[in-house]
Amino acid sequence: MSQSYRFVIADDEKAVAAGLQNQLESLGYEVAAVVHDGRRAVDICRRLAPDAVFLDIEMPGLDGLAAARAIAEDPGTPVIIVTAHGHPNLIDQAVEDGVISYLLKPITTASLQAAVEIAVARAREILALQEDVDNLKTTLRDRKLIERAKGILMTRKQLGEPEAFRLLQRQSQDRRVPMAKLAESIIQADEMLDPPDHSAAAAIPPRSPRRPSEPPPRST
Repeated sequence: MSQSYRFVIADDEKAVAAGLQNQLESLGYEVAAVVHDGRRAVDICRRLAPDAVFLDIEMPGLDGLAAARAIAEDPGTPVIIVTAHGHPNLIDQAVEDGVISYLLKPITTASLQAAVEIAVARAREILALQEDVDNLKTTLRDRKLIERAKGILMTRKQLGEPEAFRLLQRQSQDRRVPMAKLAESIIQADEMLDPPDHSAAAAIPPRSPRRPSEPPPRST
């Protein structure tokens, strides 16, 4: 049994779009919308966030490849190109524009199902990799905050590194606040409490007091 995926179809030939819709629905998939130009395809994908979108290349206004580029970036919907044009240059351009799969018309039901499963699986792998990257960035940022807060506690409270870290842990548990968030608040407080820098003022020598003018010498 097919997965319950939701798709959008964009093709300026209404008969072709209807045929593709019938094929997808016969496989147990849901077609959430059928549109006939690239700009409408971009708008509907942003609104519905389908599992994938099927795009023809030659469409009025915004062509399929330009629409694919926009959809692949925002909101990140997997794009499957469905076209009668199989020129290598078009395929290369489609890959650069973020297309997941490329189907040539006429489409058999078997090739359609295979393309759908592969496209959705690849899209989910890409999403998982992006989430891993985002998590790594967050972890690195949190570690930097904790290290900086630990250094502040070591300086202000005259603690060793293990004691400062344990203090952070204990305060995090007692307050039920993530360590990174607690560390950030410590850093902000330290910046507020840090005394102003007087080095610039110290570099300016004090002005000598003005001496009263001496009276002229008296004549004898």
